[in-house]
Amino acid sequence: LNTNATASTSGGMVASSGKRNSGYSQASLHMEFVEAATWLLRSCGRHERAIDVLHARLQQHRAPESAKQPIGFWSNIKYESYTATHLSELWGTRKEAACQLVLDSHATIRLLENNPRLGLNVFTVNHPQNASEWKQVGDQDDPLGHPKYPPQVVQLLKSINPAVPYMQDNAKEEDEEVLPMDSGRALAVTFLESAIGISTNRPTDEDEFDTLQSDESMQERIADFHDELCYLLLEGVISERGDQVNPQADAGGQDGDTTSLGRIYRQKLRRFLRWPRAKIRSERLLTSLPKAFKQEQALVLGRLGRHEEALKILYCDCKSMNLALEYCDMLHERREIRKEKERARLAASGMLDDRTTEELDQRFERENAYLPLVRVALESDVDKKRGTASAIQILALRRGEIDRAAALRLLPNNVPVSAVARPFLIPALVDSESQARRLKVVSSLLRARHTALKQQLTEAQLKAQANLHVVQQLKSLNFGEPLHSTKPFKARPSSSASSTFPDVVIVKHFFPRHVVIQAKVSNNSYAVDGRALGNIAFVVAESSEEAIQPSTQVPIKVLPFKATGSAWCVLVAAPNRMEGTAILTCELRYTVMGVDATSGTPLSFGQGASGRTFVEELQDIEVFASHFSRT
Repeated sequence: LNTNATASTSGGMVASSGKRNSGYSQASLHMEFVEAATWLLRSCGRHERAIDVLHARLQQHRAPESAKQPIGFWSNIKYESYTATHLSELWGTRKEAACQLVLDSHATIRLLENNPRLGLNVFTVNHPQNASEWKQVGDQDDPLGHPKYPPQVVQLLKSINPAVPYMQDNAKEEDEEVLPMDSGRALAVTFLESAIGISTNRPTDEDEFDTLQSDESMQERIADFHDELCYLLLEGVISERGDQVNPQADAGGQDGDTTSLGRIYRQKLRRFLRWPRAKIRSERLLTSLPKAFKQEQALVLGRLGRHEEALKILYCDCKSMNLALEYCDMLHERREIRKEKERARLAASGMLDDRTTEELDQRFERENAYLPLVRVALESDVDKKRGTASAIQILALRRGEIDRAAALRLLPNNVPVSAVARPFLIPALVDSESQARRLKVVSSLLRARHTALKQQLTEAQLKAQANLHVVQQLKSLNFGEPLHSTKPFKARPSSSASSTFPDVVIVKHFFPRHVVIQAKVSNNSYAVDGRALGNIAFVVAESSEEAIQPSTQVPIKVLPFKATGSAWCVLVAAPNRMEGTAILTCELRYTVMGVDATSGTPLSFGQGASGRTFVEELQDIEVFASHFSRT
């Protein structure tokens, strides 16, 4: 590298002769040698030497500040980007020597001081950037999981004193969420927000990794970082307030922040206190909060489960109904999420039925988020009339989410009905009627969909049951090779049949040791008034030959009007023992199913018949021994 540098310098002195263009050409050649030498040093593992050489040569051959940069010179931003990429690659290896080099290097400090955002990216580039990436992160991959380096990064960032915030994002200057990189505190806050995941949409619900047993020492370290972030944000708010404290503004629920930076710190602090995944040590933080920080105190009390105390602060001390309602809305949303998760868990385990659903609704109804605010308004307000009016207002504003009966029981007995009727009772009644109508429509649609699906299922079952070789109950009987089947003939009742009697066509299928009777039943009788038939069974009640006896029946579960299905009856036969003709006494048993008067669909559609049952005697069927021959 030194030889190349000397050669390029001496060559430049001879060739330039004071000519500027020639000097630019030689500087370009020189920087090409430096970049190549830097890559060579990096490939040999001499990263620190590569960083130092590049910085030293840049000081000698920095591009002049002009509108048009000469070719071959490196601008400051190019050098910083190159260095940041190099450092981030070293940090991403997670090797001890490489990580320690990044933490100890002067280049890291220079980068953080001159270009804070780019320098901070060295440590955050490998953090998950969205919800899907966070879902794939286990304990071992957590940005704060390493026991050594995250604390050192936080200490390093806190020690940085940036120059004028370099290359701030002008496009984001108007965004109050963007924290200016003007102090070590701001750098540490931004790093911790990225590592914790609050700034990168880390999912707040549990995933498969959260259900595993975690390392307690690691959880303690993570809680330390959460506390650190909380105290840094609190320090930022206090430092921007200074001595300009307005007691009246604090008592009235206003923040009292005099600078935009203070408002950003406070906004971030409150967002972190509301974040469900925050692992703040709430008891210790509560003792550290200044008395003027009322809303923050309420949020910490809420994390401790002391919701009524939190609501007293928001409603009484801050004198803000809106803040109290926002707090209750947050609790209500979280409980609804928990309720749906519990419902999904019960459904997945097959335990969700009407009883468990009712118990689940009752349990979460007892934890209603708005009832504590009603009690606070009634009990804590000095002006009882104003407290009662506020309680009625809460009922009116959240009548769809609040337990209405429980809320009304909380109201004083001397409250006239007229005071509650217009703001709460009448709108609640209208909402209930509207909800009942909506549910009725939904119920009808679901019933129609259910009926259509049941009909499709029944049609598929009837189609499958019409084939001898497809019926499951018959496939396990091992009939052997079929001998032959008779021609279809119509079965007739032995005496006068009922008006609901369906059309029946009989086919006999002969096997070496079995007779299978197929009864094709068609529900065509108009006397059934469009209703379905259920549990249709063809039964051989008696056989004149002991050598042929009934064995198995396969009924039709349900047969809609104008549909045809097959019922089966299997008889075991011993042809060699037959003495003559076997006379089979047969019956057709079926039930005319009841009909739902509202929808016109059969009751217990496809699940069992409910209605009037008929037993129709049929004319006898004859079976000859010759039927068991292949002729």
